[in-house]
Amino acid sequence: MKFYDAHIHFYFKIPAEELKGVFCRLQEIGMAGCDALVFAEFPGDLKTVLKMVPAAYHNSISIPTLEMQKDPFPYFAWAKPLRIIPFVDARFIDQGIEEKMAGFKERGFRGLKLLYIPEEDGTIGVQGMEQAFGRSVKKSEEITARLIDSADSLGMPVLFHVDLRRYGDFVKEMIASHPQTNFNIPHFGSSRKAIRQLLDNYPNCYTDTASLVPFMEEDPQSYLTFMRQYQDRVLYGSDALIGNPEHVASTLSFLERFVPDQEILPRLVHNNYLAFHRIPGPAS
Repeated sequence: MKFYDAHIHFYFKIPAEELKGVFCRLQEIGMAGCDALVFAEFPGDLKTVLKMVPAAYHNSISIPTLEMQKDPFPYFAWAKPLRIIPFVDARFIDQGIEEKMAGFKERGFRGLKLLYIPEEDGTIGVQGMEQAFGRSVKKSEEITARLIDSADSLGMPVLFHVDLRRYGDFVKEMIASHPQTNFNIPHFGSSRKAIRQLLDNYPNCYTDTASLVPFMEEDPQSYLTFMRQYQDRVLYGSDALIGNPEHVASTLSFLERFVPDQEILPRLVHNNYLAFHRIPGPAS
């Protein structure tokens, strides 16, 4: 069965030429396409960058490596026939928003990725926008709302990383006020209770399985019940770095074992992705 991955970070430390082998490997395991999250703009100060990156990745991040991947389109040509949908990661964008977003769309970006952490998140080791940029939560709300407004006007879906336990009201406002824009709140929004409320009330809201394997292993029945209930709104996401296709393979293999329902699994790994992107086509 062909699958789509709704959550891959297009960041790699390997030589660019080795991406050709990566794309071949992804096709071998059945990938038909993915959402590629790209740092297309970032500050030149590594300390500032690291304040907005989870601590587990700090040893992998460098400015030269970020520079190497910020124009991903030549690499995408190597990936054919994979369908890659590039999302611009806008965590560092706070000025000239409307003009920049229009420019990204013209370059070929088709989605917006937001890492909305206005205050420190000690769980994943992100210092947050307050420490990185010296701005208030209210200011971060204003900037994020402008980014979403721009994505909406450009017909770009939004992948919106956010902890719904802390910022659920703001997210609800954004989803409700942009009914024509599809939102993917990854990681089940860090709260199955909170994401349920959004999924129940907003047909333009989806979620994905990125980084949830340990939690699913710990409480399999609760997670399986959730995925069955929202089987038309859950996307498969590996949360892998593009240079690590084995991470994609392992998370996909886990999901295939975890979900015994053969009528549900194709929705999670294939059909829902097409629906999220409004791509016509039969399941395969």
